[in-house]
Order: sequence, then structure tokens, then C-alpha cells
Amino acid sequence: MDGNSRSTATMTRENQQHIIEGPTSVGATDRSAFKASENELKAANEAAANNNGMVRGATPDTPTIPSIENIVPSHRLDGHVTIVTGGSGGLAHTLSQALAAQGSQIALVDLVVEKLATVEFELQEFIKVNKLKPVTISTWACDVSDAAQVEELVTAVPKEHGGIIPDKLVHTAGYCQNIPATEYPAGRAEHLVKVNLMGSLYICQAMTRQLLSHRKRRKSISHNINSVGEALPFFPNASFVLIGSMSGLIVNTPQPQVAYNMAKAGVIHLVKSLACEWARYGIRVNAISPGYIATPLTKQVISASPEGAALQEAWTSKVPMGRMAEPKEFIGAMLYLLSRGASSYTTGENLVVDGGYTCW
Repeated sequence: MDGNSRSTATMTRENQQHIIEGPTSVGATDRSAFKASENELKAANEAAANNNGMVRGATPDTPTIPSIENIVPSHRLDGHVTIVTGGSGGLAHTLSQALAAQGSQIALVDLVVEKLATVEFELQEFIKVNKLKPVTISTWACDVSDAAQVEELVTAVPKEHGGIIPDKLVHTAGYCQNIPATEYPAGRAEHLVKVNLMGSLYICQAMTRQLLSHRKRRKSISHNINSVGEALPFFPNASFVLIGSMSGLIVNTPQPQVAYNMAKAGVIHLVKSLACEWARYGIRVNAISPGYIATPLTKQVISASPEGAALQEAWTSKVPMGRMAEPKEFIGAMLYLLSRGASSYTTGENLVVDGGYTCW
């Protein structure tokens, strides 16, 4: 029995068959009170006999049988708008198909909007061929390394999505350069860091500012008088997923890429910092750190020359699973982190999906 459920006016009695809680007053001398408790105890014993020896108290020992919806989380994203940066990339393309399949509206973002025309067309064809519920898809040009452009983008998105404020983010924008550290031009290193790291901060800042500008009053006390008080968050559905990299945890070989490595290490810690700062608003911030991905562009590069084939061999020889990842193998991680039902207690996490690379 939970000690917190006792009071000085209760006691426990036990017979040969059952353990029973009774309301008999401790030290009571009043015979009528004692008699009343005796009758109550007798009734409880009879109830126990009809319930396999168990007596149901004011607070049930066994919770009510839950519905499937309360146990198996849904990954549906109906009614939400997800901003997908780096939208023309191979990973973003595949992840966007999964978002559409789960009912999310999508705002595709890239440096040049013309790059997104093919992606948007193929997404619409994907929806049509698979007989999915139509969703709104918009395309946007934005340089994520420019904070003003990012702010303007985020402000404009609701106008194309029925006034819905975007509260989901899949941030894939970024690029890598293989330049030895002693030869790295300062301007190029700074630009890479600004796109990969500062762009991650800018998009999260802009989305959070917009959410906070439309915030609703929250409740601070639970409706259930006997339960622990819970401060309900403003935005329990808000979830930002940033694409980090295993390069933020290890040093890749044989290619030198110091600026990319330090930028992705920064993204991982950015996620942790924002998660702590914004948990009070119910906004969850997490990262997915991929290993080597066989996107169409990567496949083209590594198959174009003997050097590319040798590079692939060098990479996969260090992966316990012995291969590169397919873009679709990141869908599960993304949907888990975006889903409130699946990951409501997950924030500040860096989910590494690398085939075991970082284990060695």
C-alpha cells in the first residue's frame, strides 16, 4: 500500500485470505465508530472474495485498461506544417515523401527555388500514385546563413498554408568541403560554418519567435486534485529535428574536413542548449546524426572514378554493418522525433544512425 495514501485515521487489517484497507480510527474508544468500521471491513472482505482477493481502493492499484491510442503512438502529422530546409537534396526528398504520407503540409526551402520544382512535382506524383490525402506543398528560396532572410521566410510560410503556424522542422541544409586545415581559406571556412551551424540557429530562432508571438495562456495546476501538478506547455506539438552528423562526434578519414566537423559538433551542442532553454515552452529540439548516406549525388561521385570507388571502400570498411545508408533508413528516426505521441519526453537528444561507425 502506498504510504502516501495513509492517514492517522486509517489502519490496515489482515485476515487469512485477503489484505484489506479499512478506515478504523486508531485509538478510537467510541464503540459506534468501531462498529461502523467493523461493518465496513466485513463488506470489504466480501468484495475481496468476489474480486479474486483484491479490494479496489479510492486510488486503483491497477490502472484502467487504456485504449490503443494511448499505448501505441501515432506518427500522423495532419494539421501541421513542416519546414524542410535543403529541400532539393536526396535525403530531404525522401524525408519529405514520408512527411506527406503522414499528412503533414510541407514548406520546401532551398537556396535556389528552381531546384525545388522537380521535388515538388515528384512529391505530388508520389501522393497521387499512392492515393494519399492531398497536402499543401510550398517552395521557398532562402539562404539559411542570412538571419534576415530566414526570419522573412518563417513569417511568410503561414500565408501559403491556411494561416497554420509551422511547428515542425526538418533542417537538412548544409554542405561539406574536403580541404586540409593548413590550406583552408578563412572565407570558405567561415561560410561553411555560417551555413551549417549558424543557419541551424537562425531557423530555430525564427520558428520559436513566431510560435511565442502566438502563444496561448497555459495551465499550471492539474485538474486532478490528487495528482502531481503539471505545468502544461504552450506548444506540446512543436518539434525541431536538425540533421547533425557522426562527423560531430568523430574525425572522418581519409578526407580532411575540419570546418564541417567542427560545425556539426556545434549543431549537436546547439540542440542540447536550445532543448534546455525551450523545454519550458514545450518545444523539443533534437538531432539525427547520420553516417555515410548513399544519396543519388554521392553514388554519382563515388562511381565516377577509381578514386571514388576507393573512397567508398575506405568508408564502408569502418562501418560494422559494411555498407552506406539509404536515405529511407532515416525516416523512422525523423518520424519518432516529430511525433508528440512517440517522443514527448525526448529532447536534447542526438540520435546517431551510422551503421555502428562510431562504435569503433
